[in-house]
Amino acid sequence: THVSNVTGAIADVPRFVALAQKVGALTVLDACQSVPHMPVDFPALGVDFAAFSGHKMLAPTGIGALYGRAELLDALPPFLTGGSMITRVELQDADYMPAPIKFEAGTQRVSQAVAFAEAVRYLQHLGMDNVHAWEQELGARLVAGVQNIEGVRLLGPTDPNKRAGLVSLGIDGVHPHDAGQLLDTKGIAVRVGHHCAQPLHRSAGLTASTRASAYIYNTTEDIDAFLAALAEVRPYFGL
Repeated sequence: THVSNVTGAIADVPRFVALAQKVGALTVLDACQSVPHMPVDFPALGVDFAAFSGHKMLAPTGIGALYGRAELLDALPPFLTGGSMITRVELQDADYMPAPIKFEAGTQRVSQAVAFAEAVRYLQHLGMDNVHAWEQELGARLVAGVQNIEGVRLLGPTDPNKRAGLVSLGIDGVHPHDAGQLLDTKGIAVRVGHHCAQPLHRSAGLTASTRASAYIYNTTEDIDAFLAALAEVRPYFGL
């Protein structure tokens, strides 16, 4: 995982790649939380494969992208068959188009693909360096703010330069679902639950957390509104 969707921690990918290469292992990078938020160069990171989704970078749901080194993609067999991905079909065997076409059988999600490409163009127009810089500013404000609220525990590193612009929180005495519902009444949208990371939460002594995530459309005023609402959660429940 390039960036944790719980702690926001940014992994030292080249270090892990080097360790994998020592034992002859291939590397697959989950870049869903990094590609939308910062400049990412897969060849420079040295990974063999990487994947990221569209809906986390202003595109629709139901579409994503898989990066792979050319020789590895060529060696992989297709896992779906259908129109447009074959060159020859016999009763006992078939020949397939070269990658990536051999992995794109049948009718594709055309509208999602068009929208995904447009989202990429929009982010490129903004400049990923600018996107990252703005999120770091918002993230630093988030990290500093939540640490000043009594009874709120921040998961992950406290150095804003070592994490993305999100915070996952344990709130003493308040279940995340209750916190999320109260914040919703104040116009604050957060994600509550284990975020597909139950072992990580267990290692932190939690079953779930409350997560707030910033993106390019958020402002410093949004961060301050969240922090003000968060500060009211425990008192609301008499804590």
